[in-house]
Amino acid sequence: MPSVGDSSVLLWVASACIALLGARTFFEYLRRLRFEGPLHLWRELLLGSAALAAALWSAMVIDIGAQGLVFAVGYHPAKIFGTLLLATAAIAAIVTLATLRHAWPYRLVAALLAALVALVVQVGVIWSMGAEPGLTWRGESLSFALLLHMVGLAFAGYLVTSARRGSRADRPSRRLLAALVLGACAVAAQELVIASSGLDRQVVSAHARFLPEVIITLVAGAGVPVALVLMLVDQRTQQRSRASQRARRKRVRQDGSTETVFGESLFVEPEGKHPGAH
Repeated sequence: MPSVGDSSVLLWVASACIALLGARTFFEYLRRLRFEGPLHLWRELLLGSAALAAALWSAMVIDIGAQGLVFAVGYHPAKIFGTLLLATAAIAAIVTLATLRHAWPYRLVAALLAALVALVVQVGVIWSMGAEPGLTWRGESLSFALLLHMVGLAFAGYLVTSARRGSRADRPSRRLLAALVLGACAVAAQELVIASSGLDRQVVSAHARFLPEVIITLVAGAGVPVALVLMLVDQRTQQRSRASQRARRKRVRQDGSTETVFGESLFVEPEGKHPGAH
């Protein structure tokens, strides 16, 4: 943690990495939900939604710490964690809409709603600080941030959901590209949100004694990335296991078909060739 008034490039880079990692993890879950549906995969639905919400939330917290504000920052526990929980629930509902309905209008509406949720998460993190004498939001910057979120979510979501399972387009490199697009848009949007809030003109955080910045930064900068890495590794491992099982079942079916063909040609005599037939 930098001292009060000192900005940190390292924290900003960490914020960008968390956004990228969260987007990459989310798209692994989204891929499976796209192919198998969200109704039976409620665990994957919740974990994937939590991954994206936590990434946006953590990246914003770390970015605020990188700004070098001239006052000690603190957060209201109910507001800061309530923002995370509500965002997770909202993203789960939006992902359900996007994966149950494959028509492009539904996906466009889902991208818009998800962009609104992402913007609310970033605004909510700043709001939970209780900065005084008061935040003054600029509507044009927030509108541009919303547009960036929507472009990133729409384009990245298209890259992931348009690929057919097992096709040349269904590759980890494509999902990595989608994560880079979404991560870059999220980082750019959060910079706009911070600039539009007038946070640099505030002099005190009303909640500095409730939840100090060092505690929430440890959660956002250490706990969340570790959880995201574990979820990403788990999904990749399960994906390889499912692919291996599908290949094994395919070989068994092929072997069974071959045995049937040989059985019919070697042991089943043609009609009219039985002994005693005339």
